[in-house]
Amino acid sequence: MKNKNEMKSRNSLSSCCVYFGEDKSDAESLSEKFVGLKCTDGKLKIYFPVGYRKPDEKNNSPAEIEKEVRRNILNLIQILRRFGEKEDNLSALPLPVKNQKVDFPIHAYLFIIRDFLSNGYYVQKETLYSKTPGGKVSWNRTIKSVKPQFLDFQPFYFDFITQKINYSQTELISQIHRFCVHECFSKLGFLFSGFMPEKPELKLNKNLFVATIKKAVAQTFNENNLLLFKSMLDVLNFLDENSENKEFIYGTQNFHIIWEKMIDCIFGESKKENFYPKVYWKLKNGNGSEERYYFKTDEKRNTLRPDTIMITNRGKKRQKIFVLDSKYYRYGATGIKNHLPDSASIVKQFAYAEYIEKNASIPSDVKNNRTENSIFNAFIMPACTEQIKNIGYASADYILTEKDSSDVSCVPEKSWHKIHGILLDTKTIMEHAAKKDNELIDQLAAAIEENR
Repeated sequence: MKNKNEMKSRNSLSSCCVYFGEDKSDAESLSEKFVGLKCTDGKLKIYFPVGYRKPDEKNNSPAEIEKEVRRNILNLIQILRRFGEKEDNLSALPLPVKNQKVDFPIHAYLFIIRDFLSNGYYVQKETLYSKTPGGKVSWNRTIKSVKPQFLDFQPFYFDFITQKINYSQTELISQIHRFCVHECFSKLGFLFSGFMPEKPELKLNKNLFVATIKKAVAQTFNENNLLLFKSMLDVLNFLDENSENKEFIYGTQNFHIIWEKMIDCIFGESKKENFYPKVYWKLKNGNGSEERYYFKTDEKRNTLRPDTIMITNRGKKRQKIFVLDSKYYRYGATGIKNHLPDSASIVKQFAYAEYIEKNASIPSDVKNNRTENSIFNAFIMPACTEQIKNIGYASADYILTEKDSSDVSCVPEKSWHKIHGILLDTKTIMEHAAKKDNELIDQLAAAIEENR
C-alpha cells in the first residue's frame, strides 16, 4: 500500500516542480537559491532556475504536459551533471544520519534504470573459465593456453581449461541487481514511467553485496555488464544500512556558475584567455633595477577576465567582437531595477572592451579587423522569453566628455561604452548548451546591435 500511495503522489510530475518565485514557504528558501532535485520524507520537489518556462497548461493536455515536464527534468539533470562541479557546490546529500557529504551517484541510478527497461533483470550470460579439474573441458582454450606433454610425439594434456558457472554467486548477483533496480526506481523511476518494480525480499548487506559485485567485476569481460556492475557499486556505496530512507538532494546553490558556462559554451570563443587584460606590478629591486611581474592567467588573484568573448565574421571586414558578462540575476523574472548588474560589473566591462580595442597582443586576425565601433558590451541575464530581448544599456558618466555628461540626452560615443542588457530564455539555453550554436549567435548579435 505504501508503494501505491508513493507512486500516486508522483504520478503528477507537474505538482513536484517549483519555479522561481512560486514557493515562499520553504524554510531554507531553496526556491530562490537551490536548483535541482530534493526529496524529503519521500516527497519530491524539482527546483528549476530563474526564468525557466513552465509548460503551457492552456493549450496542452495533462499527458502532453507530463511528457514535457519529464523532458525538462532530464534536461536539468543533464545540465547539472555536465556543467556542475564540486567547487560549484554541486551537492548530493545522502541520508541525514550521515555526518559528511557523499556524492549522489545520479549517473549510476539512471544507468541502472535504463538498462533494466532495455534488458530486464540481470541473468548470467557469461561462462567463467578456470584451470580446475571440475567442469566441462573447453578444448579450444585448453589447446591455446596449456602446454602439453609429448609421448611418442603425441600431445597429452594433464591440465584442462574448464567452463563452470557458480550458480550460487550468479543467483546472489541477480538478487543484488533486483535490490538496486528497486532502489533506483524508488528515487528516480518517475522520470521514465509509472512502473514500480516489486520490492525484493533481500535486505541490504552492504559488505556482502559490494564484495560480491567486485568479484563479478574481476571475472567479467562483457562491457555492458562491467558498466552495470560499476553502477551497482556506486549505488551500494551511496547507501547505508537504513536503505528505507528516501531522502536525497542533487543540485547546486551556485547555478550562476553553470549559467556562465552554458553561455560560454554556446556563444564563446574557445581561447578567450587571449582577450584577458594583463595586469602587472613593476617592482624595485635592491640593486636599483626594476622588474615587471605579471600574475598568471590561471591565478585566483587575476580575476579580471571576461566570461565570454563572442566574435562574428572573424577575420573579415564585417567582424564584430562582443564582450559578454553572464549575470544569473533576477531582473528577467522580477522586473525590479535593483536586480540589475551593479557599478563594479559595469566598470569591469569597460576595462575588458578597452583592452581589446587598444591592445596589440590579441590574435592577429581579430586585431587587423577591429574598428572603433566594432566592439560591443553586454550583460546576459536569464528570463522566460520567447525572443531574445534588449532591455536597454548601462554606461557611466566618466566616459562622456565634460560637456556631454550633464546632458541626459547624450549617448556614449563608442559602441562599447554601452553595456547592453540582454534577456535570454533559460529553457532555450539549457536545451542548446551542448555546443556552439551559430543561429543563436546571430540572434544575440542582432539583439545587441539593434540598440547601438
